[in-house]
Amino acid sequence: MRFPRSIQSLSFRAFNLLTISMGIVLLVMVPGRASAATPQLTCSPWILRFGDVVVGQTEAMMVTVTNNGQTSVSLSGFAVSNSAFTPSSLNLPLVVPAGGSFDLSVTFTPTTTGWTGGRINFSSNASNATLGLGIEGTGANSVSLTATPSMVSFGQVATGASSTVPVVLTSSQHVTISTFQTMGSGFSFSGPTLPLILSPGQSVTVNVTFAPLTATTQGGNVFAFGPGVSIPLTGTGTTATATPYSVNLFWNASSGVAGYNVYRSTTANGTYSKINSTLDPNAAFTDGTVVSGQTYYYAATSVTSGGMESAPSTPAVQATVP
Repeated sequence: MRFPRSIQSLSFRAFNLLTISMGIVLLVMVPGRASAATPQLTCSPWILRFGDVVVGQTEAMMVTVTNNGQTSVSLSGFAVSNSAFTPSSLNLPLVVPAGGSFDLSVTFTPTTTGWTGGRINFSSNASNATLGLGIEGTGANSVSLTATPSMVSFGQVATGASSTVPVVLTSSQHVTISTFQTMGSGFSFSGPTLPLILSPGQSVTVNVTFAPLTATTQGGNVFAFGPGVSIPLTGTGTTATATPYSVNLFWNASSGVAGYNVYRSTTANGTYSKINSTLDPNAAFTDGTVVSGQTYYYAATSVTSGGMESAPSTPAVQATVP
């Protein structure tokens, strides 16, 4: 499909790329009083939804168990109600300090086709002595939708910042994705308008974002309802000091467009992820999530009022943060 010349001519003006903005913000933290109804031990996510897994194959997901109380907790054991699900081993009894957490990997290996589920019950001396984690999955002869990558590890991301990874979903038969759901603290997604029908061989991209609220490791997943595909997610929040830099981008405006999208990569020929949450009506954008010492590459697209998006601007603009 050919785009109007006004869309094709989109380009950056590569000047005034770096600005330094410094400020002091005073935060006064007032200890809150926990509600008596708040469980001392919690799971994130509260349910592991594996989706469709081929019989005989294994898929793994991670859950984070957190002690939200003011005193330590001694975990004495756990029980699994369904043998198709296998948790990783724990050194018991396990002492979880106040505010602390631990990660548990759970695998699903279906032996028959069809849906199956169960629970993992953790026993401890916490105020909620039994903590239940829901688990479910479906054994299948084949899967109709595959994800690339099949799981997303965000690595370390500073609290207050975010990282986005594009995931490409490709169908092997006619499928209808009715909705997406994210599980786990700090994870979100953006993607196409739903419901979405894919023909065999068609693909769609979903952008998955991790914006940690705390300096802990988190597990989660994105689940596509319809084909029953689950994409495991992991990420670790850090308390790294925020960079005082931002990258200011300017480009020549195109006529007859509704706005622009801005994409970023850490390599010139790598995968570019959209970094604006909503369509930008202006021919300028400020990226305030950059990290000192990192080089970034930027490209932009223009979008018509009918939703038609142009090819990315070329060449990509390079910005190295001090």
